[in-house]
Amino acid sequence: MTKELVHTPKQTRSQNTQEKVLRALEEMLSERFFEQITIRDLAARTGVASGTIYRRFKDKEALLPVLYERFDLMKSEWAEGFWDDFDLDTERRVRPRIRHLVGKHLAFYKAHAPILRTVYLYMRLHGELSIENIDQKRQSLYLHMLEPVFAALASEERVEPNADQVKLFLLLLLSSVNERMLFGDLKPARTLQIDDEAFVTELTAALQAYLSG
Repeated sequence: MTKELVHTPKQTRSQNTQEKVLRALEEMLSERFFEQITIRDLAARTGVASGTIYRRFKDKEALLPVLYERFDLMKSEWAEGFWDDFDLDTERRVRPRIRHLVGKHLAFYKAHAPILRTVYLYMRLHGELSIENIDQKRQSLYLHMLEPVFAALASEERVEPNADQVKLFLLLLLSSVNERMLFGDLKPARTLQIDDEAFVTELTAALQAYLSG
């Protein structure tokens, strides 16, 4: 009991320091690219000594898995309330539910674009960031999101998509939103000269057509 009490303040300070550094990194990613940020920059932004940061993280790349895990928790909380602002009892059709799915993703990606862009590019170059049970968590998260869409398909007497169709549906959704929100200033996304409202409308129609095919 005494030993636990002795170490708790250090653990709390360490957690607070880590959170401070991660918040600073998140802020700085909205100002510049990850490659342009140094440990010294983070130390200056947070008031935490560079040596203290290095004791916890061997280099700035070691921050990314922790930042991603923090983001993953945030995304799980977002997913839990995904349908809270949609009247499922009144609006039972497939299209409005897919539109809600697309619109919510677009807004979420826009709000967290700096983190997502950084993580996305890193994983493209170096492979997946290691987070325990991430695949199972993602599968559970997206099945939860898609339940009202499947229910609407059933009410319209349409066949529920199989596992491969669900994967492709999600790939079409996420890759389209990725390109628009994370790399909208680059081709091919740059060639699509429509506003967000039109983008949501068109992607909704494409996804519904795929499910109805």
